[in-house]
Amino acid sequence: MSDEINDAWVLENSKVQPQKIDSPPPIADSKKRKSPPTGNGQSKKQQKVQEKKAPENRAVYVTNLPSDATVEEIEDVFKRFGMIDQGVDGNPRIKMYENDKGEFNGEALVVYFKKDSVNLAITLLDGYEFRLGDTTNGTINIQEADNTYKKNNDGIKIANKLVRKERKAAQTSRAEMQRKLAEWSDNESEVEKTYAVKKNKHAKMCIIKKAFILDDLEEDVRAILEIKEDMRNAASKCGDVTKVVLYDHEPEGIVVVRFTEFEAAELFRQQYHGKRYNNDNLQVTIADDKPKFKKSSKGGDDSDDGGRKVEPTLEDYNSEASTSL
Repeated sequence: MSDEINDAWVLENSKVQPQKIDSPPPIADSKKRKSPPTGNGQSKKQQKVQEKKAPENRAVYVTNLPSDATVEEIEDVFKRFGMIDQGVDGNPRIKMYENDKGEFNGEALVVYFKKDSVNLAITLLDGYEFRLGDTTNGTINIQEADNTYKKNNDGIKIANKLVRKERKAAQTSRAEMQRKLAEWSDNESEVEKTYAVKKNKHAKMCIIKKAFILDDLEEDVRAILEIKEDMRNAASKCGDVTKVVLYDHEPEGIVVVRFTEFEAAELFRQQYHGKRYNNDNLQVTIADDKPKFKKSSKGGDDSDDGGRKVEPTLEDYNSEASTSL
């Protein structure tokens, strides 16, 4: 009997006691749940997609272009500020708008390859003549274009019609533009200097009127040298001077001063226009063409050689200027 009790006790205690097991986590639904809508009724995913698709504006809208302007001419002007994008057909993305008669209306859209070119073109070309020195059409107006031009993009229509070979050619053209872009300078000031609108070379000259009276020149043979030296001394305070010419056959009393830099000419105009000299107020303007005034050989050489010449001074005549600026 005792053996049976012992066997029962061993059997009872040999049973493995059940262990407490935590409840497993709920099985996640294999289907992804949509993100709850935000305040504007869009999910976060939809918002992210829209943010990724936000277009980068790389176009400028130009108005007041000459009616006879061509695509090639527009391209030559605007490519100074950056690479112009190419369509899948390989042509520059320049759209010229027409009126009801099918004639160019003076407005155009230019699409650049990089957005940085937009600001550069606006800064350096807005308010300038399209054709340097030609003011018959006024100045052109440039502004950043809105993105509506993308809605009716001719390039998209062409792309849908391209065959495989043409698509490959378009991709090659795009790769070539990327290569050229890699060579583009990261120095914005250098780019601005290199691709700035070319200035009229004559703008380095200042035309000064009312610098003398013809009768005074006839009474004093040294007056020409005195006036020229006065003008040279005053102009030298603004920059390097290469030439001073006095037109002694002009009743308006004209003297022309040529500088080495455009900025010096502009500074001289700002400082000396309206200044009192020889009992009159000087009238100083920037030249927009080669001066064509009348003078004798006494007034100096007005040839447009651009070189630095040494002119006779009052010291050569042992005299000092009687008037000064």
